[in-house]
Amino acid sequence: MDHEKPLGGKYFTAPVAFLSLLFLICAYFLVIRYINGIGSVSNLTDHQSWGVWKVLGVLVGAAFVNGGYVTALLVYIINKGHYHRFVRQAVLFSLLGYTIAASSLVYDTGRYVNLLNFFIPQYMQPNSALFEVGICITVYIVVLSIEFLPGFLEKFMPEGPATDNLAAKLHSFLNKILFLTVGFGVLLPTMHQSGLGALALLMGQKISPLWQTPWISFLYVVSSIFMGTCIVILVDMMYQRKNLKNKEYTSLLKSILKIGMYVAIFWIVFRFVEIFRNGGGGLLFDFSFETGFFWLEMLLIVIGMIMLRKSSARSIFTGASLMIAGGLLYRINTYIIGYESAPGVTYFPSAPEIMISVGMFALQFLIFITLVKIFPVISQE
Repeated sequence: MDHEKPLGGKYFTAPVAFLSLLFLICAYFLVIRYINGIGSVSNLTDHQSWGVWKVLGVLVGAAFVNGGYVTALLVYIINKGHYHRFVRQAVLFSLLGYTIAASSLVYDTGRYVNLLNFFIPQYMQPNSALFEVGICITVYIVVLSIEFLPGFLEKFMPEGPATDNLAAKLHSFLNKILFLTVGFGVLLPTMHQSGLGALALLMGQKISPLWQTPWISFLYVVSSIFMGTCIVILVDMMYQRKNLKNKEYTSLLKSILKIGMYVAIFWIVFRFVEIFRNGGGGLLFDFSFETGFFWLEMLLIVIGMIMLRKSSARSIFTGASLMIAGGLLYRINTYIIGYESAPGVTYFPSAPEIMISVGMFALQFLIFITLVKIFPVISQE
């Protein structure tokens, strides 16, 4: 029977050292950003205020850590209990990712102190799509914290029955309200994923017809589901090396990825239907920069699905990686490659911009690697 255990082991390893170096570089550029302003480290301008920090930090980041949403949907709503082993690590990875995504807005906003206005009723803009996204992500971080709390409390619970133990009592209470946290854990990501798509809808013809569609909110929700199945598998495989040749384990991985593949196939068909319906079919065969990136995202997803037809652990890992890469590129293409803020205005992120984004992802992995060694997160046989 599978149950979660702390992994233990050394805290400072070669991967940790590499991730720490990336974050230190990120921290260096963040210090410069706060001392000298955004212009000292980025290529953002008054004409192009929407850059890689928003896209990678929020739009891509929210999809990359969507495993908590997918596992809650599969295990508790669709009642696929055999996927329960993936829940806790997916929730922790989502919690860290969403927290870092929210924090990225602090260095992306020029007058970051004004972000406090978001929590002041008289300054709220309830008709704003971005306000809806902000509210949903903020509340979802709280929900994810509550969902992960049982794993935190188990670290302080004695073996066997212990009704007088405070951690055990709180653990029991959280199990009783599980239906509430699960309900919000499915509702809120559905809302903010669709909201992230709605932001593109507001940009109208500034976004290429290869990505712009009245159904883009729906497409963002659907794409987040197949990407969520992939990231759940990738994270679990990193800690299950002894099970990679176990046919029962690889069969479980393929079964959840099969769901992701069906969702991805539907997503691809729906996208092509929308492109032709909106009169963008001719762009599919245009020798342009945007068209090249469109076919690249499709190619990554299709090759990933072909790889998943094989049963080896390497093929499963590679296939899932390619599928999520294609899904993430879809969001980058929507808001950077296929986006033109004004005629003649071009944008490419600076090296410090990219390193800040990479460093924040490195910080997420650093914290995750540390916490799974301390708390019972990863399922062990």
